[in-house]
Amino acid sequence: MFRFSRLFLASMWDASKMALDSMRAHKMRAFLTLIGVVIGVTTIIAMMTVLGGIKNAIDTNMRSQLSVNVFQVQQNEPNIGIHIGWRREKRRPPIEARYADAIRERCPAVRRVGVEVWEFGQQIRRGGLETNANMAIAGGSVEFGDNNGMYVVQGRPVTEQDINSSRRVIVLGEDVRHALFENVNPLGQMVRIGAEQFEVIGVFEKRGSLLGESHDNQSWIPLSTFMRIFGKYGVWGERSVNLTVQSWSAELYDEAIQEVTECMRVERGLKPGQPNNFAFFTPDMLQESFNNLTGWIGYAAFGICAISLLVAGIGIMNIMLVSVTERTREIGLRKAVGGTKTSILRQFLIESVMLSEVGGAIGILLGYLLAVAVNAQLKYPAPVPIWSVFLAILFCSFVGVGFGMWPAIRAARLDPIEALRHE
Repeated sequence: MFRFSRLFLASMWDASKMALDSMRAHKMRAFLTLIGVVIGVTTIIAMMTVLGGIKNAIDTNMRSQLSVNVFQVQQNEPNIGIHIGWRREKRRPPIEARYADAIRERCPAVRRVGVEVWEFGQQIRRGGLETNANMAIAGGSVEFGDNNGMYVVQGRPVTEQDINSSRRVIVLGEDVRHALFENVNPLGQMVRIGAEQFEVIGVFEKRGSLLGESHDNQSWIPLSTFMRIFGKYGVWGERSVNLTVQSWSAELYDEAIQEVTECMRVERGLKPGQPNNFAFFTPDMLQESFNNLTGWIGYAAFGICAISLLVAGIGIMNIMLVSVTERTREIGLRKAVGGTKTSILRQFLIESVMLSEVGGAIGILLGYLLAVAVNAQLKYPAPVPIWSVFLAILFCSFVGVGFGMWPAIRAARLDPIEALRHE
């Protein structure tokens, strides 16, 4: 048994050396054959790495969008990508702030309800300094900071007195503080939004960004002040507020959603059997939508990889057939001195597989480098999935064996006398 294994390994080693010698003798031909394999493997490795990194970043950031055990009631469905039915949703009546009182009274599983409404594309100024024009202004109740996981690290949050008196006070996001108050204490200073003056009462902690979109461009003013300045109607019609709802515990989370659903249906006059004309947003729901989207991107990457490997496989088969023709006399000579069909078959199969695996190795390296470069630009970690490397190696082996089998069989079946007569 040991002797047989040693002879088999020696045979494999000799066949591998002959395959490498053949590749070295025809470098350009081998290079052109490998291109398809390299493209396919590079695509799958890079795409899986980048998608994995984006998913990790979104997992972290989605969960920081709302505080613990918090969900949001809003007018439209949360979606990423193609959103079917958005025209129908535009006809939904807006979510009103008064629903928050009804939820507080009739939903025992609910601990806290906040009201918020947003105005985007704003610019905040201080003297001759100004932010860029993509600032977001939230008009919120006192629950805004806690329910959104946005915590004041300097100064104080908006209070009930600020809301009741419609005070012109503001809590700044870190981007605004950095743009207007670098090396200056912002508390008590005045800033302008349009023509309106606001006193800075606090600064949010830094939250970072997701896919290049900053989470520190959001500032908070009292809900009553927001409505007085920006009005009841926005660009898309009557403003719809969002309700952020926190359950007493994780165990009561689903029960709180059920209670709020029933309360909202009553408040909006929906009859039994009528669909809800409002939506919930939870980090899990948005994460699921993103997973569905990236799943399709992954299928597309697999499609590109499969097509590339198919083209590469056809190229490998053609090259191997040419190789069999060029080496017909060599094959005949080997058979004449005792070479078996199995040894000839094994040699050409090994050559085909090695050709494919070398392309796979180059593709894995290029895919890794490409993923590292992309992730460096997007500034989030994305390790190369080990399973994608094994999958690439498996695909390359399949291509090498599958498309190298016919030329190998053709070589093994050559008649030694006819092969020796070949010119």
